[in-house]
Amino acid sequence: MSEEDHAPSVEKEGHSVLPFRLQDVQPLYSFAEIHPVAKPLDTMQVELRFQTKLALHEWNKEYWATLGIGVIAFLLGSFSPEILGGGDAQIIGLDGLNSVSGWGYFQMLLSVILWGWFAMQIWRLFPVMRIHALSLLFFWNITVFAQILFHETQMDFPIDSKLGGMMEGSLAMLIVMFFIYYFGRAVVETRDYHIEEYHVHEDVRLTEMKMAEHSLRGWGFILTMWFVLITLSAWGGAHFIAERGGERMGSFTTHLLTGSLSIPLFMLLIWYPQRMLGTDAQVQTRAAINAKIELDGKNPTQESFESQCPECEAPVNISRNADGDIMVPCPTEGCSTKNLIGTTCKLCSVMTPTRFECPKCGMNAPALDYLSDVEAW
Repeated sequence: MSEEDHAPSVEKEGHSVLPFRLQDVQPLYSFAEIHPVAKPLDTMQVELRFQTKLALHEWNKEYWATLGIGVIAFLLGSFSPEILGGGDAQIIGLDGLNSVSGWGYFQMLLSVILWGWFAMQIWRLFPVMRIHALSLLFFWNITVFAQILFHETQMDFPIDSKLGGMMEGSLAMLIVMFFIYYFGRAVVETRDYHIEEYHVHEDVRLTEMKMAEHSLRGWGFILTMWFVLITLSAWGGAHFIAERGGERMGSFTTHLLTGSLSIPLFMLLIWYPQRMLGTDAQVQTRAAINAKIELDGKNPTQESFESQCPECEAPVNISRNADGDIMVPCPTEGCSTKNLIGTTCKLCSVMTPTRFECPKCGMNAPALDYLSDVEAW
């Protein structure tokens, strides 16, 4: 058996970045045993379990506190006495806000403060996803506004709805769906770029293993479920207040349950890509990545490096593999293979040194000094 045949098992044994790997997670129930056509259900189970277990393993108190702040902010806003009592339909705008007094006003103010605190925590905890995260919160509000437009002249929407009363709300929902599609596409294409930059290997099997470890099928399912839940929550809230007097308690319950579940799904959506791609990544589509490279005066097809000389800051061809091990070019002239430091080159059998000499300034330093600190797998 050749050394190349052993390569996948070596990577499996040496993985030190994650507490466990996607391929080590098993489905709760194997639907493929019933019929092979149901195998995608097992794949989805595995990815969802992996993401959930990883979050439970790595989220600290600050993450859970942020989640709690978001849920409390949502519930405080939903249980407003003005909403439950129906309010006064004759008072609108600032006059309507000024008419709220007592505990109702304090509760509304507290909800706004907690939502602001939640947004600031999201901005601080997720530097890679902060713009996308705040955009998702903004479009969540657009979804609520769209349902209000649907119910403005159609109290029982979608029952007996008419096309003329759906134009503005439909336009708002199309904008939300477009952004969510664009967001999902940006994450997927950034993942693909990440694979090409850090995990492409001459052994196709290893590249396929890395692509499987970075699968986003489960994440895409969470994104879809989040959109469904915020739509149901917005519909439930608008449907409840469309009939004043609190008669539609089923709609109000739907609003509470789906809205509360949307908060943890929202945090999973923005946490998982950052955990996968690392804190130095920028989530954007490939077109945006190529445009940025062209603006910087570089060729989009040019090989990218994650390391540079600590002395002259020239880019060098040193990187980490999926296990976090340092890969450096073979010292033999004419050999283009990259190997683990301290190992023998597979092509020319020359030992790979632990030190590297910068081709521009000639500085000789440990290979580790050339690498940036990237939290990714």
